[in-house]
Amino acid sequence: MKRTLCALLAVALLGVGCGRNKQKSSLGEGKTLTILCGAGIRPAMEPIKAGFEAEYGCNVNVMYAGSGTLLGQLQAGVEADLYLPGDIWFIRQARDKDLVEDHRTLAWFVPVIAVQKGNPKGIKGLEDLAGDDVAVGLGKADACAIGNVSAEVLSAAGLKDKVSADFEAMTVNRLANQVQIKALDAAIIWDATAAQYPNDIETVALEDGNFHAVPMAIGVLKQSAQKELAESFVDFAAGKAGAKRFRKNHYQVPGKSLRIACGSSFRPATEDLARLFEKETGCETFRNYGGSGTVLLQMEESKEGDIYICHDPFAYICVDKGISEKWHTVAHIEPTIAVLKDNPKNVKGLEDLLREDLALGLPHRSRSTRGYILWAMLQKHGMAKAMSKRKFFESRTHDLINQLTLNTIDVAVLWDAPVKAMPEFEAVPIENRFKIDAVTSATTGRTYSIRNVKVTVVRINFSKEPLLAAQFARTCLSEGGRKILEKHRFTIPEMP
Repeated sequence: MKRTLCALLAVALLGVGCGRNKQKSSLGEGKTLTILCGAGIRPAMEPIKAGFEAEYGCNVNVMYAGSGTLLGQLQAGVEADLYLPGDIWFIRQARDKDLVEDHRTLAWFVPVIAVQKGNPKGIKGLEDLAGDDVAVGLGKADACAIGNVSAEVLSAAGLKDKVSADFEAMTVNRLANQVQIKALDAAIIWDATAAQYPNDIETVALEDGNFHAVPMAIGVLKQSAQKELAESFVDFAAGKAGAKRFRKNHYQVPGKSLRIACGSSFRPATEDLARLFEKETGCETFRNYGGSGTVLLQMEESKEGDIYICHDPFAYICVDKGISEKWHTVAHIEPTIAVLKDNPKNVKGLEDLLREDLALGLPHRSRSTRGYILWAMLQKHGMAKAMSKRKFFESRTHDLINQLTLNTIDVAVLWDAPVKAMPEFEAVPIENRFKIDAVTSATTGRTYSIRNVKVTVVRINFSKEPLLAAQFARTCLSEGGRKILEKHRFTIPEMP
């Protein structure tokens, strides 16, 4: 009886499988998909193409060229169904020109310096490309993805005017070929491209290649006459079958989630930054909010986390603890006096905090950076003793905000950006004559500016997703990220 049931179940499952295969075949039978694909993606695209053709019974015609060249062909009216450039920047350009619909990220390219086998010129980094005896190859900007990225990394390193191309190519493959035949000493290419030449090319890692990595995103073209089949190809390439083929050919395919620990003062801005990152990468984010010290301790003890968003001095604490891979300053904040809308108690400045008619809320003097700064000001200007004698509510950020909202206190000292962003509050600036330039952290022993307290995005060195962590930091520093931070009333530092 059991054998009979098993046999029937096997037949039923086979029927389901056959039904699905038949459905796929009917969707693709007799049809041809045309894909415009960046030349550097060919090693992965060919096996993905073959797998999709076998599963759907269709033909896939792939046209390879530089990403910018393909975009120009699209604008000129070439007929195609899908566009897969080597950098999402080109997808955004196509989207702005109303050529593509939604996109999906498939994999990532990481830029490296390709050198001849044995590295005869002893190249160790970008600075060595400026040598007079080094023949350098670069991609042509706007014509191919590697061209845009090369310009970016050289500019970021301060080498834009010091490194020039002895050979300029329209595709990354051409650059690799020139290094292979020893016509070039070095070229900036993709890690996956270099891996196709194991006998002829070595690579020199960039100082922060993950930060300059670019996603390969595929978009269905609005002109496509067979969007259902095109969308099926996107699902195939973005799924396990595609990831397997990308990884086999040395492309970076990270996970689909990122863990962010964040001080509660920055929650609204972080929510918007996380949504932007998710939209651009297709990754999910998990956010943990609380006191900056608390969420850091949780992350450190669990060894679970990728990104930590904090203010001074916590980035330095991460460095001292040996858990910081790298950190980036994304904004500045400073303490301010927070009152209810229209300032009903007519609070004018720091000295008013001593008024006996005000119910006062202060950040903790030893467990809060704001509190530490405030009491340093009071001490310097002779107000600390008087403040110590009066009654006040002392707590962390959320408690102070709640008490102020409930009108159980009249005034609180908070960070300026959150106060300015909340319509029910007003910010009364602490007068410049009371401000001090710097304090020394009792925790780290480091002295840091308090006129521009840094808000930092720390990339954690035990992160399981270092590429995604770097890209989240990049999102925060991008034009879109800076607009979000400005919307939430943070002071934005000038770009270097």
